[in-house]
Amino acid sequence: MLIHVLMGNAGGCGQSQLQQERDRLAQAGKDHSIVNAGAYAGDGLLSILEVRFQAGQREILVDDCTRAQILEVLAWQSCVEDDDRFDDLVVHLARRN
Repeated sequence: MLIHVLMGNAGGCGQSQLQQERDRLAQAGKDHSIVNAGAYAGDGLLSILEVRFQAGQREILVDDCTRAQILEVLAWQSCVEDDDRFDDLVVHLARRN
């Protein structure tokens, strides 16, 4: 599993880094909605990440993450690091400004 933490805006084009990732996925034929982390408390964000993973999504985009949520996702990564099923999962976390 790869965790990609995005902070700030991407250079010059006026789009956020997360939107650029979404556009890249769309061009590859993988149109994924963005998870709004602000809508989830406690373990709710981890639950939705697992649901998306179980549904076959291998790149997950998450916006509006708090520092605590990012740390929770990193802890989750540590818990599943020996599980080969998660090897090809990429989670893009956009830090709340």
